[in-house]
Amino acid sequence: MSSTPAKALASLLAAIACLMPLLPVLLWPGMGILASIALAVIGLAFFASSRKPTLAMVWRGRLPSIAVGMAVGAALAWCIANFVRPLVEGWFGRGIDISGREQVAGNPLVFAITLAIALGSAIVEEVIFRGYVVGWGSHVFGKGFAPLLMLLSSVVFGWAHMGYGMAGAVVTGIAGFVLGTLYLLCDRRVLPPIVAHMTFNAIGATALFMS
Repeated sequence: MSSTPAKALASLLAAIACLMPLLPVLLWPGMGILASIALAVIGLAFFASSRKPTLAMVWRGRLPSIAVGMAVGAALAWCIANFVRPLVEGWFGRGIDISGREQVAGNPLVFAITLAIALGSAIVEEVIFRGYVVGWGSHVFGKGFAPLLMLLSSVVFGWAHMGYGMAGAVVTGIAGFVLGTLYLLCDRRVLPPIVAHMTFNAIGATALFMS
């Protein structure tokens, strides 16, 4: 009997821990991601059950995972540039705020640094927002909660990018929804959305450089 309260407490702590990385970016969009990373690392260190679902990478082999990710990332970049971004910017009557990023244009060194940050952030964000929150969360709350967790993480993912303005946050949230859907369709394996996110970011950074 004494094990029942202990199990209930462990489940409660796991539920809190798997959602905690969402809190810093809600309170502090942008730099809050650093606290989110720290909380995810602590969760992975203290909850052995979090590691396998969070870090489940490959879907049907490495090449299929990479190929699907690149295709989705490229398609997402094209759709956002040609349809989603103009539509959202029309709603808000203002464009996405890219102030401070103009120096990327035509500057190979700044472009290289920006690209490295963009690719690294894609890995970190997918592991946290998809692998940790949705992947581990679906083990903690049950598989039936995976779509709800994906929607929650997508909204917070968009909010975390408020540095781009409200239009940028909405566009990023839509991108997060697509990446989250890909994650679920790939049996909660994080490599496809990582590659998709990296492809999307690489296209975006290159577009800034070429502008």
